[in-house]
Amino acid sequence: MPLLGMQSYDKAAVAIKKHDVSIAKNYLAEDEIKLLGLLVEQYLAFAEAMAQQRTPMYMADWIKRLDTIIQMNGRQLLNHAGKISHEKALEKSAQEYSKFRETQKQLEYEESLKELERDIKDLKKQSPKK
Repeated sequence: MPLLGMQSYDKAAVAIKKHDVSIAKNYLAEDEIKLLGLLVEQYLAFAEAMAQQRTPMYMADWIKRLDTIIQMNGRQLLNHAGKISHEKALEKSAQEYSKFRETQKQLEYEESLKELERDIKDLKKQSPKK
């Protein structure tokens, strides 16, 4: 799978790093990232309003408010911990990254052989015939 299914990552970097594959938001499409940003903005705006009003908030309050913001945006709440632990997800991403790197190494090797063949052909063309 190209780029390990990642939609977004540090494109300024030359290559995908192992760390990149363990960041969940790298697998979000552009519109999903935009939505995530909007949800965070709404949550922070609410937090700022509570702070300015000096309204005491407890962790349970923050959880309820976040759930409300998510639901107001038409999103479904995740009401369970999921089927895959964080550790298992990291392990799987590391395995997939290893496979990806091996494939990349093979492609780089093949490309270097092709480049070498081209260089040899160019040298043969340039050398005077005896």
